[in-house]
Amino acid sequence: MRRLRFTPRIAGIATGLYVALWCAVSFIFDIDFINTAGWAIFYLIGLGWAVLYVERTARKIEARYRSAEPATRPRVVIGGELATARRGGWNPLDPASKLYGRTSQRLRQSFATLAAYSLLFMLVYFIAHLRFGSGGEEYSDDLPAGGGTDSPQAMSVKVQKVVRKRYVVNPYSSILFAAPPPIDNVQVNLEAETSNRYQVGQGDGGFGQGDGEGGGFGSGTGKGKVNLYRLRHSDRGWNKNFGVGGDYNLLLEFTIRYPKMKGKIGEETTSIDCDQLGRFKENAPPYLVYVGGYGFAPTSQDKKFLKQYVMERHGMILGDSLGPGFHGGFIAAMNEITGVQGVPIPRDDPIHKYPFALPQLPIVVAHGGSTPYGWRVDGRWAVYWHPGALSDAWRDDRAGIRKEIAAQCYELGLNIMAYAMKEQDKWRLSNKP
Repeated sequence: MRRLRFTPRIAGIATGLYVALWCAVSFIFDIDFINTAGWAIFYLIGLGWAVLYVERTARKIEARYRSAEPATRPRVVIGGELATARRGGWNPLDPASKLYGRTSQRLRQSFATLAAYSLLFMLVYFIAHLRFGSGGEEYSDDLPAGGGTDSPQAMSVKVQKVVRKRYVVNPYSSILFAAPPPIDNVQVNLEAETSNRYQVGQGDGGFGQGDGEGGGFGSGTGKGKVNLYRLRHSDRGWNKNFGVGGDYNLLLEFTIRYPKMKGKIGEETTSIDCDQLGRFKENAPPYLVYVGGYGFAPTSQDKKFLKQYVMERHGMILGDSLGPGFHGGFIAAMNEITGVQGVPIPRDDPIHKYPFALPQLPIVVAHGGSTPYGWRVDGRWAVYWHPGALSDAWRDDRAGIRKEIAAQCYELGLNIMAYAMKEQDKWRLSNKP
């Protein structure tokens, strides 16, 4: 049987197969493309190729000089290398280079190769991990300027007097009137304005809170809009119900129910990853980030950004269980990120009553039961987890559920948006210089 020799050609093929396998595993199993173990393996592989290249080149240079001057070729081996009187130039690949002195030239060349390769590898590593604009200066999510009120609108009630005709009766007349009506009978009719039901938050100032004109918030700006951000993560189902025909319908529903917010709603839903979430301005992060999928397994770096967003920048996360494997990973991650345990959110909690009072928790598919969970931090809900595919109801086809259940799913989504915006607005105002 012929023995397989491990040649540089075979080594190159093996290296290429390793890189291809690493890429495939990263894509299929949704893990980081380059993690710590991967970088360590790449370092060792690259070092091996660097040593091989330097050694082969050095031997070629020595062979060329030996063949040119066979009579002067040294014969005495000192310290594991041939002593030579030849002085090379400044080529670092030549063992006789002036860079390595007159003794222990091969050893010095080896150390130089290791140092040069390590410095180059570190440079590549830092460039690959460099986050341009880090420090929160690249992205900004401003709330719309304006004001709103939770107090009811002044109802317009008009009183209309209905005066019935008066009859003057001659008691000596031949006509008999039995039980004549009262002379003045006033009937009060309320016009149609009083039949409109008031929804909390739709006062004179419109949706929001503050003293500005129209709907909006006291901490908002003229360029601010109500946006909906979705988190891109490793699970393949992160983008289910994303975009036009999906969760964008929630923004459209917002404009339908709050006409005063026209022009203050984002033109589309936006997807961001954890790295981008960490690059928002410190005082202008997204007020809410939607997380959906069939599973959820953030890396330690992802958790770092999510913790910064929730704990330091007063953000809120809406988790939506779109598959039976989502809730386990999501709950475990939120427990670690917030440092508290998730608890059931009561049915009479304000988040279920403002701005729409929900008679029940709307469920499309009960992947995680029928009870919503929340993580409370500093007196507010920092995370809301819905167990039953909330965004399925926001699709054009409503996932086949009844219209009234889909309407409640929209109302719950708007309640969570309103809660997150109000909490973010209060936090921004309290942190203004």
